Amino acid sequence: MQNDGEMRAGKRRRSLVEVEEERVWASLYRRTADPMIAAELVAHLEKSGELRFQHSGLYLRCKQVLRREKARQVRLRKIGAGIRWAFHMVIGAPLGFTGRLIRNMGAVILASLPEREDRAAAQLHRLKSGSASQVDAGEDVSPSEIVHPLREQAATESRQQASIGASQRSTRRAGGRAR
Repeated sequence: MQNDGEMRAGKRRRSLVEVEEERVWASLYRRTADPMIAAELVAHLEKSGELRFQHSGLYLRCKQVLRREKARQVRLRKIGAGIRWAFHMVIGAPLGFTGRLIRNMGAVILASLPEREDRAAAQLHRLKSGSASQVDAGEDVSPSEIVHPLREQAATESRQQASIGASQRSTRRAGGRAR
C-alpha cells in the first residue's frame, strides 16, 4: 500500500500517534525552562534508559534548569536572611532594648519610692483595738493636733522597741549563765 518511492528510500508513513508524540516532545523541549516541567521530565527520563539516551539533550537541559533553580533558591534564602537580620538590627533590637530599659526603670522607680502604709488597714486596726483618737474618729481637728499625737506615738513606739530589745538581751544573758 505504500507507494514505491517510499519503499525504495526506506521510508514508511508515520501514524498520527507518532506525529502527535513528536509534537509533544517538541513542545517539551520549548517548555523546559520551567523548573516544574524540568523536574517531571527528569523523573520520567530516569525511569527509562532508552528514552534518556534518545532524548539526551532534553535530559541535560532539564538537569541544568534544576541546578539553576536550586542555586536561585539558595540565593533567595541568603537574601531573606540578610533582610531579616537588617530588620532586626534596625527595628527589633532597639525596640527590645527600649522595652527592657522601661521595665528596669519601672522597677528602679518602684524600689526608690518610700514604703506606703495601707491607711485603711491601719485605721481598721486602730478602731478594733480601741485606741482611736479624734483624728481617727473623723472629728474636726486642726493640723497641729494631728501632728503632735503622731510625733508622740512615734516616740513611744521607739521607746517600747528599745525596752523590748534590752529585755531580750538580759534574758539571753541570764539564760547563758544558767547553762
